[in-house]
Amino acid sequence: MHYPVMTEQQVAARWKVSLKTMRRWLQDKVGPTWHKLFHHVRYHEADVFDFEQQSAQHWQTILGDRERVPRIVTHPPKGSAAPAEQYA
Repeated sequence: MHYPVMTEQQVAARWKVSLKTMRRWLQDKVGPTWHKLFHHVRYHEADVFDFEQQSAQHWQTILGDRERVPRIVTHPPKGSAAPAEQYA
């Protein structure tokens, strides 16, 4: 039987944040609803999914409809030649 709960470590890995960050958010009352089970913090999967959905809607409102995700632009390091120039 699968009980749909997640540990702090599972949620931290899912969101790519440290366990320390998760615990700070817990103290600051940021994030999904959590429950204490035998001295361990657990999150219901549905609460995690709902929080992710709300966060996505929040960012969509801030960024507008045209840009859904912040863009990351990468540039080659300064001083390095373009690949075509290296072999010419």
